[in-house]
Amino acid sequence: MEDWQLVVLTALVTTIGTGLVTYIGHRMTVSRDTQEERDRHATYVATRVVCMLDPFVLRCVEVVNDVGLYVEGELTPQVETPTLEFPEELDWKTVDAALMYRILTLPNEIAAADSTISAYAEFSGPPNWDEVWSERKFQYGRVGLYALDLAAALRDRYGLAPNDYSRWDPRDLLDAAYTAEDKRRKETVVSVRKMIEKSLKKNAAKSKHKEGETE
Repeated sequence: MEDWQLVVLTALVTTIGTGLVTYIGHRMTVSRDTQEERDRHATYVATRVVCMLDPFVLRCVEVVNDVGLYVEGELTPQVETPTLEFPEELDWKTVDAALMYRILTLPNEIAAADSTISAYAEFSGPPNWDEVWSERKFQYGRVGLYALDLAAALRDRYGLAPNDYSRWDPRDLLDAAYTAEDKRRKETVVSVRKMIEKSLKKNAAKSKHKEGETE
């Protein structure tokens, strides 16, 4: 190989190598910047959501504590059930997938709660609307706990400051409205199931006894 060819080849290899190193370095920088930007935006989205969840939880507590007021002889709520609608411009793709699902599911949970409460109105009536009031406290105890746990998960995942519940904790009131009632309902279902099974066995034994007498 001629000297001039060696010089050209060396220059070519050096140029290609330098370009390759520069390109790889650029791609790594872009990738790092993109990920950092995604993380910053995810933290921003989490902050926006948490700032909506905190007052929503307090509204749920108000619903749970609502004792109502008699208006024209009927017990009427003093506190309206809360609604929640997240801003459309938030980029949910930057948020952890599992947390994103929990966030976007919350409005559905609220709608399900309202629908169930309305359904109980078919089996209740004035003046006290007992079944409706009981279900109202139960459903918003459940939804309130959902929102409270979601806010805590977002804070933990994105390093946001925790709420100061040193004086009073909304979980206590929401637990009393939902967890205790949920346990009572499950125990009632088990008790009713056992009664039905016992009745079926008893009827089956009677039927078998009659068949024996017939023979």
